[in-house]
Amino acid sequence: MNSEEYIILRKLQNGDSGALDILYLRYASKVRDFALRLLKDQTDAEDITHDIFLRIWDHRRNLEDVCSFKGYLFRMTRNAIFNVMKRRQMQYKYLKATGSRIEEEAKGGFSDAVSTDELLEMIDLAVRNMPEQRRKVFYMSRHENMSYDEIAKTLNISPRTVQYHISNALAELRKVLSSLMFFV
Repeated sequence: MNSEEYIILRKLQNGDSGALDILYLRYASKVRDFALRLLKDQTDAEDITHDIFLRIWDHRRNLEDVCSFKGYLFRMTRNAIFNVMKRRQMQYKYLKATGSRIEEEAKGGFSDAVSTDELLEMIDLAVRNMPEQRRKVFYMSRHENMSYDEIAKTLNISPRTVQYHISNALAELRKVLSSLMFFV
C-alpha cells in the first residue's frame, strides 16, 4: 500500500468522512464495473457498490489489519457478487418449486494480492453466466479438448457457429479479466 493510501485509511479510521469520499471517487467505478460484468445487472452492481462503501465506513475502525486496500476491496466485491448469485439461485429455486411461471430468465488480515484460486472462481463465475450454448461450446473446447468439428457434430451446429461461440466466450473472459486486473 502506498503512503497516500495509508494516510487516507488512517484518516478514515479516525472518522474523517472526506477520506471515504476520496476512496469512493477513486474506486467506486471500478467496483461497479467489475460487479456489472459478472452480474449483468446495473441495479445490483450499483447496490453492491454503495453497500461496500457503507460497510467500509461502518467498519472503519477495523482497517488497521488491511495490507492492501485493493485486495480488501476485491474480496468484499467478490463476496457481495457471490451473495447476489446465491440469492438469485434461491429465488429461481423457489419460483421453480412453487410452480410459478418465470417471466425472465433467472440471473444467472488481508493479503496483498488476489490469489489464483480467487481468479479461477471469478472466471468460473463468468463462464457460468454465459448463455447455455456458448457455455457448452466453451466447456467442450477447453475442458474436453474437442476440436471445432467435433463440437459441431456433437451439438449439430456448424463449425462457424462453434467458432462464433468460442470467440464471444473469450471476449467476455477478456473483459472480466481486464476488470479483475484493477484489483491485482
